[in-house]
Amino acid sequence: MPYTKKHKENTRIKILESAFRLFTAKGFDGVTVNVIMNDCGLTRGAFYAHFTSKADLYAASLKFSASSSNLAKLKPVNISDKEWVSLLLDGYLSFEHVQGIQPCPLAFLATDINTRSEETKAVYAGVYHGMNKAMMEFTTSYVDCDEQDILSVTAMIIGAVAIARTMGNKNAVIKLLAACRREAGLKLGVI
Repeated sequence: MPYTKKHKENTRIKILESAFRLFTAKGFDGVTVNVIMNDCGLTRGAFYAHFTSKADLYAASLKFSASSSNLAKLKPVNISDKEWVSLLLDGYLSFEHVQGIQPCPLAFLATDINTRSEETKAVYAGVYHGMNKAMMEFTTSYVDCDEQDILSVTAMIIGAVAIARTMGNKNAVIKLLAACRREAGLKLGVI
């Protein structure tokens, strides 16, 4: 009996979750298809029922993780846009995020993406564009900011998390995150 569409979709999600977690920890070159499939308890054959190559999976996992991020979630109706942006910045610029709790593909794959295909770079750029668009939609309801403001803030917070991931000193990481949170808050009116 063939698998149901729901079963196939659940299997695909399981592969995407494992792949993204492994890619963010080890980079594209540090992970094989076998490692990914072993991690999610599936066979290599199951991989090819969903993806054509590891590069295809890399790009798909990037899109999947972005669509699962806090920024992609609907804003709770009981809070203002300003409160939502403040919560998003607090979560993004947190020590927990640097440690890999709900990792952002933009920060966690920043150094790895440059060696990928043009198609994968385009996916990454699209995720970045989506982040900027969402931030612009939230912030313009309560503060006078423009595209340049949003671009500078998102580049700063992504860079801060990417840099913080390389630092071994927790106090230094916390100082960096706090400094960037302050600057982002000033720019976006959420101090």
